[in-house]
Amino acid sequence: MDNNAVVNELSKSMGRDAKDIAALLDGITAIMREKLSAMDSIAIPGFGTFEPIKEDERIQNDLSTGKRLLLPPEITVQFKSSALLRRKISDR
Repeated sequence: MDNNAVVNELSKSMGRDAKDIAALLDGITAIMREKLSAMDSIAIPGFGTFEPIKEDERIQNDLSTGKRLLLPPEITVQFKSSALLRRKISDR
């Protein structure tokens, strides 16, 4: 399901204009990006938790040249689904 499909589904189910829903989703994702990049977890009750994980810098060998490369630290996001979401999915 892509962004347009989500906007259309929400627009229909909530009886709201698609432009308003798109603006709302843009705002939500902007806040999520900001908070996750600041290493803050985001919990959505009944859905799950987005948790940022910082991976340290590391040294890796380039197999084609044999040189060692220093890879910078990066932040990845782990999603942990809630028990309610897992139950609803497994009941299907």
